[in-house]
Amino acid sequence: MGLIASSPSPPAGRLRVALAAAALLGQVTGTAGGAPVPAPVPEIRFGVTDPPVVAQRDITVRAPTSNHPIDPTPRPLECSGMAWVGGGLLVSSDRHAHALFSVDVDPGRAVIGTPEPRVVIRNEKNLLRDAEAVTARTRPGGATSVYVVTSLSHDPAGEPDVNRRRWARLPVDDAGRPVAAGVRLLDAEPLREAIAAHFDALGVAHYAAYTPDEDRNTDRWGNVEGIAFAPTGDTALLGLRNPRAQGDALVVAVAGLDDAFDTGDATRARVTDLVRLDLGGRGVSDLCWDPQTRGYLLSAGRSGGPRRADDPAYPPANLDYALFWWSGRRAEAPVLFARVADTNIDAVCRVGGSPLIALGSDEGDVSENRAGRQSLLTLMYFAGPAEATP
Repeated sequence: MGLIASSPSPPAGRLRVALAAAALLGQVTGTAGGAPVPAPVPEIRFGVTDPPVVAQRDITVRAPTSNHPIDPTPRPLECSGMAWVGGGLLVSSDRHAHALFSVDVDPGRAVIGTPEPRVVIRNEKNLLRDAEAVTARTRPGGATSVYVVTSLSHDPAGEPDVNRRRWARLPVDDAGRPVAAGVRLLDAEPLREAIAAHFDALGVAHYAAYTPDEDRNTDRWGNVEGIAFAPTGDTALLGLRNPRAQGDALVVAVAGLDDAFDTGDATRARVTDLVRLDLGGRGVSDLCWDPQTRGYLLSAGRSGGPRRADDPAYPPANLDYALFWWSGRRAEAPVLFARVADTNIDAVCRVGGSPLIALGSDEGDVSENRAGRQSLLTLMYFAGPAEATP
């Protein structure tokens, strides 16, 4: 796949200047009574490539939503998760239950390629509906595996859906492309039940949301939207968008996920911990382990929720997304390092060994209230929590 310049795409010289300017955003700007005064948290805006943003591109390609040869309606990619694998990004779309999308990225030139669909489920039975998160891990022995996680939620009508409770693990080739022939599937229902028991223990109610097609609020249970493996051991962290516990986001620690995939025994995946994070009333829309900063990158946002009789407008126009860095230690609070003014961020990951992180925006939601909605891929400079405002 050839690379296509982003709009705009700075040449190498301009990129170096942009990175240098971005580096200043988080540095001390003055003193107050002898104490350092942190710089303001930068704000990310739709279509704006001022530092720390160095590139943005619309990646809303259309692709079939089925393996059926007469699938009549190719639909736009709706970015929901992504991972850096083999020198490029693998992107999930919650419209495409059978495929991932590979995107070439050249971080040195801040150039973003055109997404290409890669079928990972070759039938219409074992679909990964509402695929909300992707991560990659080098396993013992050196092989890389990609993990695709569905939301575990009820469908928009509030009904159970087995395709939303199925996860996948699959190998990649030397170019980082997923290999469908090696896919392993996991029934995530036992894990969902274990998470639900923690909801009950915390007194956390199911998440409800308005469904326009039904013109009513429905029980969605909740939704997993992020996964990241800890740097050592076999623990995976699951970030939940909903529900929240008295306003706090929930992160669930799961051990034995690879053991469950290897054996086909879903009960080997065990919930070992649950952490509450203060993300300013937001839930986790994605998380990833960042080997450069030795912590977790989190994107966070509020959800529309139920429609109420006194709502002045629905869906709400205030997106209120933000980016955080977290050490992974329960006693340490996440650190806010960027706000997102008018775009939702559903995916985040480090771009290889570069100083850039990638942000994936799902612009398909009607709550955007924007004509010509699109999935946007953003490359942004982020060197670590020392450059964030506490």
